[in-house]
Amino acid sequence: MGITGLLFLAGFTACMALALFRHPRFGLYAYLGVFYLHPPSRWWGVFLPDLRWSLLAALVTLVATWRLKADEERASWISFLGAKLLIAYTAWFWLQNLWALDRDENLEASILFTKYVMLFYLIYRLVDSTAEMRRFFVLHVLGCFYLGWLAYGATFEGRLEGVGGPGIDEANALAMHLGTAVMCGAMLVLVGPGLIRWVAVVAMPFILNAMVLAGSRGAFVASLAGSFVLLRYKPRTHRMAFYGLGVLALVLFGILANQMFWDRMGTITTGIEDESQMDTSAFSRIVVLEAQVEMAVSHPFGTGHRGTAILSPLYIDEKYLSAAPADGTIERRRASHNTFMTTWVEQGFPGAIMFVAMCAWAVSTVRRIRRMQAEGDAEVIAHTAALAGGLLLVFVAGMFVDYLKAEVQIWLFALLAAQFSIVLRGQAAVGEVS
Repeated sequence: MGITGLLFLAGFTACMALALFRHPRFGLYAYLGVFYLHPPSRWWGVFLPDLRWSLLAALVTLVATWRLKADEERASWISFLGAKLLIAYTAWFWLQNLWALDRDENLEASILFTKYVMLFYLIYRLVDSTAEMRRFFVLHVLGCFYLGWLAYGATFEGRLEGVGGPGIDEANALAMHLGTAVMCGAMLVLVGPGLIRWVAVVAMPFILNAMVLAGSRGAFVASLAGSFVLLRYKPRTHRMAFYGLGVLALVLFGILANQMFWDRMGTITTGIEDESQMDTSAFSRIVVLEAQVEMAVSHPFGTGHRGTAILSPLYIDEKYLSAAPADGTIERRRASHNTFMTTWVEQGFPGAIMFVAMCAWAVSTVRRIRRMQAEGDAEVIAHTAALAGGLLLVFVAGMFVDYLKAEVQIWLFALLAAQFSIVLRGQAAVGEVS
């Protein structure tokens, strides 16, 4: 076994021991580490035992968390509408196994969202202070820095693929995921303590470079939207520093952006200004979206996961379909490219309603936190801005690609609930002092 594999195994084992015998937060740290390192995707991972590393980390963390003394000053995780909606959405997935068009795919998605419910609980339970929120941000940024480092040394043609692990190994998903780290990293640079600030400063160029190499138009537009949220919700006490760092970030991005990136971004406005010049990919997505409206109306209770792909030959002209292997044959299908349309078609009207309600809860929670912290702690305000920017980034990027199963959005939803709880506790402490 190589040195890298040994170091991973030693670090993972140490974190599991610390989670069980010291504090379960070390299990959460291990989970995030496994998410980014993902041994099965790395050359050094072939020498390690064939384990479900992330599942093992999550289960050990869950057991360790159950042993924690209940925090009477903190609202239960289940009291948040976001948690209730996630549980209801997961239960609806399980119910759909009765009529799903592809029961294997739907069962797999049901299990995945059950894991997400557990993950929501763990993140909310363990991120219980501003310091822990900062640590989560740092681990997220460091993980994306690692992906950026791999991208920097990668050899590929066209767009960057295969750098991340499951769920983020494709160029668009990778760029979207990295974009959420940019939101967190920007706020760490702005308000983080000394060493953490410099860690973020070093990481950001690598993360931005990987986004450029991925060449995702949707992630680029989404990152702009997220940046406007940072502009809107930044700490007022740091506004001049924010503007200065923003200018430096634009200069850095301009240096990193290559011709391939600008050529792809140029097609965004080309299609808007002249529909006849819209590239095949963009036009086909419009065709798919129109077909999905018909699918959703015809299947009000949803088709189950991957239902769009199964129904696509019946609703979409063959020239817009893609070849995909199916039972040893080549069958032409087309998957969804819009997160809301995915949930509308595949989880039906109940799923669409829960999706909209989840978004509304996030917006409402951000606004409530911002009102409570209008002139409060700069770091708390900055963390809220990063969460809001990240969530909007995922939502906007989801207009171009299906990110229904993107794990990072579960992180952000859980962190938002945790942030609200942290702010409430801070206000209660101030009230007791006064």
